[in-house]
Amino acid sequence: MKQSNYLIKFVLFMTVIGSVQAVPSDYVVMTWSEANGLVAEYHQVVDLPSNRFLKSDPASDHTLALLDEKGQVLANISLKDELITRSEFHGHHHIDGRAFLNEEVTFVVRVPQGLVKQIQLPFMTDKQSDMVDYQSLIDAAVKRGPQTVKTAKATIDNRINLLFMGDGYTNAQMNDFNTDVNNVISYMQTFEPYKSYAGFVSYDRLFTASAQSGADKPSPCFASPSFVNTAFDAKFCTSSIERLLTVNSTKIYTAAAANPDWDEITVIVNDDVYGGSGGAFSTISTNQFSDDIFVHEYGHSFTDLADEYTSPYPGFPACSDVSGSSPCEANVTDVTNRNNIKWNYLILGATPVPTPDTAPYSQVVGLFEGARYLVNGMYRPQSNCNMNALGFDFCAVCQEAYVRKVYQVPYAGGGLISLIEPMTQVPANPSPDGMVSVMKQFSVDTLQPDHDLTVTWFVDGASQGSYSSSQVTQSFQYTPSSTGIKQIKVRVKDNSALMDGSQHGSLPQFEHVWQFNVMPAVDLIFENGFE
Repeated sequence: MKQSNYLIKFVLFMTVIGSVQAVPSDYVVMTWSEANGLVAEYHQVVDLPSNRFLKSDPASDHTLALLDEKGQVLANISLKDELITRSEFHGHHHIDGRAFLNEEVTFVVRVPQGLVKQIQLPFMTDKQSDMVDYQSLIDAAVKRGPQTVKTAKATIDNRINLLFMGDGYTNAQMNDFNTDVNNVISYMQTFEPYKSYAGFVSYDRLFTASAQSGADKPSPCFASPSFVNTAFDAKFCTSSIERLLTVNSTKIYTAAAANPDWDEITVIVNDDVYGGSGGAFSTISTNQFSDDIFVHEYGHSFTDLADEYTSPYPGFPACSDVSGSSPCEANVTDVTNRNNIKWNYLILGATPVPTPDTAPYSQVVGLFEGARYLVNGMYRPQSNCNMNALGFDFCAVCQEAYVRKVYQVPYAGGGLISLIEPMTQVPANPSPDGMVSVMKQFSVDTLQPDHDLTVTWFVDGASQGSYSSSQVTQSFQYTPSSTGIKQIKVRVKDNSALMDGSQHGSLPQFEHVWQFNVMPAVDLIFENGFE
């Protein structure tokens, strides 16, 4: 009887420590415009892991601040991508691109209930700051209703959640939607760095049926205009650009509350006319060339990469790595001093800086003039890159930027995406008892890219050797030879070949520690009640 009770207590203990706490959270779709100010269009209570989305971006003129009851900033939320709509398509040699400031900005706030008291909007107004009472916004949204009654629950995982949605698919075309999603994923995974880190992404999908297929094709872009009834109002010819395909952002974000833990959204429109758009999320048609638009736009929305082409964009906020007041994106710079270029470690000594855009340097990293909508004064790392011309690979600098961003994404447990899969540690008890001369086995599961990780085991701080994660298990056997407190630690590190070796130290390392008391066998037996 004593043995049975002991085992029951042990199983319950593992269940408690193996859980990830989810808390009731606000999922709020908000809009801002000069005419109407800040409005909460939709509110739903969802279960999200605590602090899953309460992460802070650097304060700037395009961030909003969430404030607590003491007026302290809980988080800054960047809305740089939400402020614009990008029209980017295959050009003659480079991307044909235009961008537009949105008259109405739509975004989502996800935060544990009861934390936020005010929202500060310094970026969208001529005033120095604009304070809005948070609860008043929520109350107004609830009155407008109807709100979703059922509480949505997040999927607890250790992944980047890429949510695919569709518009212009009828109930009978759900299989078509799934096929189209699969095709986009397959194409995405032909590109590095998406290919190497495919396992780090959860490719989620949310099907919403439309009454009719396709998208609106209005004049003046189409000689024979046509209109269809779809769930998210997909239409070509936005801003009188035939290929600029957009959807209703408020409706998209509202529907996405059914999958509330998304990190990125991509909308596939069931129409084979070539087109798409970018901004806060990507929208593409089912045309075979539209997949390229998605790959490029994901470089913007997830990796925070800048456009590298020179089509003018009047009024686009400037950046400078020289002044440092508004640093440039990872793949562009205005620095011309070789020693100060942020990707200098990739530039060969024989490569001139600035670098001529000629055949001898077409495949090397250098400093090529022309980027970020400017012909002069702004530079890109390579002659051709997917951020400059659709259909090309990503350059080395853009690939490195993606790897770095992967490890900045919070996972459901509240920290960075972890190379040690949560709740896979064996033994699960962080402080298991042990016996002298009795072998004990420790193991973890790793989140695996398509290359080896380095796994190192330690006993009381002393390394026991490093192993590659391609080995059968990430396990370690330890036989204690003396009594007392012992510590076993595992460390997992990614030394990705997509990053220059000099930069591996900038990537985080992930550790798990077991600390346990080693006792003579007779002491452990009597302590656990085995008589």
